[in-house]
Amino acid sequence: MNKETKLKVKVFRFNPLKDAEPHYEEYEVPYIEGMRVLDVLNYIHDNYDGSLAYRWECRAGQCGSCSIMINGKAGLACQTSVDPETKELIIEPLPIFPVIRDLVVDVEKGYKKLLKIRPYLHRESVSQHPEIIYQYEIEDIKPMRECIECWSCVAMCPVVQNAWDIYGGPIVMTHLAKLSFDKRNAFDHLLTAFLEGLYACTQCANCKEICPKEIDIPEKAVGKMRYLAYNKRNLVRNEHRKIVENVRRFYNPLAEDNNTRADWAKDLDIPVAKRGAKLLYFVGCMASWREQRVARATATLLKLAGENFTVLGPYERDCGSVFVRLGDMELVKEFALYMKNIVKNYDFDAIVTSCAGCFRTFKIDYLEKLGIDLGVPIYHSSELFAQHIDEGKLTLTTKLNISATYHDPCHLGRHVGVFEEPRKIIRTIGLKFKEMLNERYKENSRCCGAGGGVRSGYRDIARDIAAYRVENDVPKGAKVIVQTCPFCYFNFEDAVRTNNYSVTNIDLTELLLVSVMGEDAIKVLGSDRYKEIMSLSRGE
Repeated sequence: MNKETKLKVKVFRFNPLKDAEPHYEEYEVPYIEGMRVLDVLNYIHDNYDGSLAYRWECRAGQCGSCSIMINGKAGLACQTSVDPETKELIIEPLPIFPVIRDLVVDVEKGYKKLLKIRPYLHRESVSQHPEIIYQYEIEDIKPMRECIECWSCVAMCPVVQNAWDIYGGPIVMTHLAKLSFDKRNAFDHLLTAFLEGLYACTQCANCKEICPKEIDIPEKAVGKMRYLAYNKRNLVRNEHRKIVENVRRFYNPLAEDNNTRADWAKDLDIPVAKRGAKLLYFVGCMASWREQRVARATATLLKLAGENFTVLGPYERDCGSVFVRLGDMELVKEFALYMKNIVKNYDFDAIVTSCAGCFRTFKIDYLEKLGIDLGVPIYHSSELFAQHIDEGKLTLTTKLNISATYHDPCHLGRHVGVFEEPRKIIRTIGLKFKEMLNERYKENSRCCGAGGGVRSGYRDIARDIAAYRVENDVPKGAKVIVQTCPFCYFNFEDAVRTNNYSVTNIDLTELLLVSVMGEDAIKVLGSDRYKEIMSLSRGE
């Protein structure tokens, strides 16, 4: 790209002394190789309008003052490189905070929240001698000290967006973690974290995704504090205590009779605990009881693809995902060892699941947190079905002409990196597909609100987060939100029904099944669901 290339830049403008409403102004800026967004702003300021207000100071990514929204994603202007292929660069102030002028926001509310938690080391007495602190004692503290308080994480947090009064936010949790992990501290900052909504974090990791210092707040701050709160202090919400009780008693958090796990398959001739099967379809709790069409569609597609598979039925237990998030690693270990034994005894070659939470737990958490390797490949159903389509094992007979968008589940997308396979299937079956608005897709997808134990502990917050996503991110004209996680599906459906939104949640496996089976899909999904999908396809 040569020096004459012009960048189209749209900048948020608002001067409260003369503007009744905010507006956007467009500029053309010559692209220079290696330029950053701050260079773009400086060019506009120096060549177009010297009244443009924006913050910057160090230009080295250390002060955090130049944090803004860049094409829907928070970041430091001085560190964000400009892609010369970008069609349009949209620059806006951080949300959440009041705008003082143009790109300058008032972060006073954030600092008040920080002051509220007493963000400093408390000592019972002044030490009379130099203290010895060993390296291993500060390993958990060091990442937290990297925070430069740019407020990018707070701006992107889905819980802060909807319930900042309940959840202190990522920066608050980072400070609380730093103090909770310090053995010199005499103040109970762990209790403060509990009171500031420690269990209200969805652990979606959007904060980690945009943090200029790459601080893993969901795991290194929230996760470790939850482990201490749960195991050392018994600081647990009553709703989560009930979940733990249910799983210990029923092997699932829904308090369902575990012997009924495969009841959804009674009329489908699906093998249950079959010896000699090479593929295990791990159904998961939500698909077993709450979103059974997902299980029925997935199992039927596996049959049509010629897979030698089985479900475990009453021998399937909870994967432990929610307990990874709560911090009960002993219970997670129990489930992990059980699964490892199942895989060994049945001699499975691979595992497939339609639940994003189960997928991440098997693929990442067992190994990274417990050192337990199930020893076989782990697939999400979208990965396996995309492969089946490529290999000709699934033949599509019906194109679905439906205007749709797709929600990237955090556990499937941002955490594991499965982005393309669901989209490949969506396009293959003929959907008129548009990505979510505001650049909130793939790595930048906005959380549905259900994860991290939030759905069970703060149902209203979880539903409000899903509602916010529907209202702000679903493209105009989209009739369907395609889902690839039963838990996301369940939470979105709650939001849609509660607020009477005119959009339908449909799992990707349901759409693929109709595309493969045509009218015969009625036997699997039921007449009403099939008619609903075909009606949407006809534009009715």
